Amino acid sequence: MNFEFLELIWDSFNEAHIWERHQLTRAEVEEVAYGSPELLKVQYTYGERFFVTGPKTDKRLLVLILAPKGSGKFYPVSARPADKKERLEYRQWKEAHKHE
Repeated sequence: MNFEFLELIWDSFNEAHIWERHQLTRAEVEEVAYGSPELLKVQYTYGERFFVTGPKTDKRLLVLILAPKGSGKFYPVSARPADKKERLEYRQWKEAHKHE
């Protein structure tokens, strides 16, 4: 399932939260969200949100929690570096989807 995130909606709260809790910048989050859709592992999670795992250009994996806000628009609720389990699951997902 390929998703295209056309626009991320930022405000002072989510930008500050993501920086203060996880030391990630808006630019880093956008780098993943606006990257190649085929590299984004997208899962539905609670509250109609999306749990997105994807790489930055330096190959570091990030996890984004995005809430839909209309057609192609999403509010970044949180973002953080992927943990060990998430990195393994992403590698397995990528391998399984290599030939699609």
